[in-house]
Amino acid sequence: MPNILFRFNSRLTAALSVGILSLACIGTFAQDTLITADNPSINYYGRFDFSTPNAPRFNWSGSTIEFQVNSATTVGMELTDGAGYYDIEIDGKLQSPPVYAESWSSAKYTLATSLSSDSHVIHIIRRNEPYWAIAAFGGIHLSDGGKIIPLEKPTRKMEFCGDSWTAGYFIEDCSDQQAHTNTNKSWARLTSKAFNAQDVILAESGIGLVKSLGGKTCLPEKYGGTFDTMGDASTPAWDFSAWIPDIVSIFLGINDNSSGATDNEYITAVHSFVTAIRGNYPNTPILFISYTDCMDQATETAVTEETTSLGHKDVYFFKCKQQVNGCSWHPDTADAREIADSVVTRIRQITGWDTATVSLKQKEEKQHVQQRLEATRISDHVFLFSTHSEPAGRHMLITRPDGKFVQRLPLDRLGQCKWNSSHLSEGVYIFGTQRTGWKRILIK
Repeated sequence: MPNILFRFNSRLTAALSVGILSLACIGTFAQDTLITADNPSINYYGRFDFSTPNAPRFNWSGSTIEFQVNSATTVGMELTDGAGYYDIEIDGKLQSPPVYAESWSSAKYTLATSLSSDSHVIHIIRRNEPYWAIAAFGGIHLSDGGKIIPLEKPTRKMEFCGDSWTAGYFIEDCSDQQAHTNTNKSWARLTSKAFNAQDVILAESGIGLVKSLGGKTCLPEKYGGTFDTMGDASTPAWDFSAWIPDIVSIFLGINDNSSGATDNEYITAVHSFVTAIRGNYPNTPILFISYTDCMDQATETAVTEETTSLGHKDVYFFKCKQQVNGCSWHPDTADAREIADSVVTRIRQITGWDTATVSLKQKEEKQHVQQRLEATRISDHVFLFSTHSEPAGRHMLITRPDGKFVQRLPLDRLGQCKWNSSHLSEGVYIFGTQRTGWKRILIK
């Protein structure tokens, strides 16, 4: 592979020492079917280049491939990478260990074995930051008789721009940066999961808005490309019209501060970046997040100017005050959760979203399996809800399908509550909690 500064031929040995191993398994599948990467039932989240439909390319950390299989006992993927670590989630459960894609040429990697014949939702997430290596996804291998079935995408869309805090740098452990960096555990991914949203995460360690560590290219200069490239390496232009987020969150300034950026330089950069974003997403809210004493005053000043003298609507500021306890002044997994919780609260204020809504299909499947929640219509407008999995006094949530909060109802000592819907308009409402599962109620 040309222009590679260094190769990770020895990384497998290092990976074994930290419990992460390559799962390249040529010949594991006695008989299998290759579902090509251009199958419309495969969902892609992130910046992918589909100029070769059967081998879409990508390299931003957090890039995700999603699909649903049925009647497949064994599942694999065809992938060209050479330096990528991948989290595999099956039905929302993180598998261990991650997959290390060591091969610079196309190889088959096992994702799951001994699956039941039921339907399973699988996510493949590039978790580390090998921006020198551009991966190509070749499709899904299913054991004989397996099939892929369509899976509806979430309706919400969120874009995140950031540095190492957003990329999940060393978030798991302080040894082996690539093995223990994990964007899938960063505050950004946790935030999008809280809202059950699609996401695009554009994050690189050391990067800044106007000045980066070591003179690296700043994020606004990379924003228009499909790939996160090094030096003069080329990247296809990104088609902004193909995917328009509902909100853009930008968490930068730490590296600008460390690299000596002045407040005026940073304020100018904020205005320039807002102009660039609004040129692509005219109506999308923009949230700037800053860490205490890391260009936070400059960011707040710039946002104030945006919304006053410049007359731009829906530009917001939020100061992150979370103390971090991870490696080299970075968030660990607990810190990332705290940051995400605070950002979720701010985004709820901006968008009016609630976090109660997840995929209706997942809700209904979860409820069907667990049978934790029952709903009975006892009159034209009154429903009786009952559950045995929540204590008295625990509140049940009612939301719209778009996630907007409607009402909270406390359970009585019998685990029941009544809901009078006479004051509400006709339509579909969602009732339940993450623990009980969810019910879809139609009011006519």
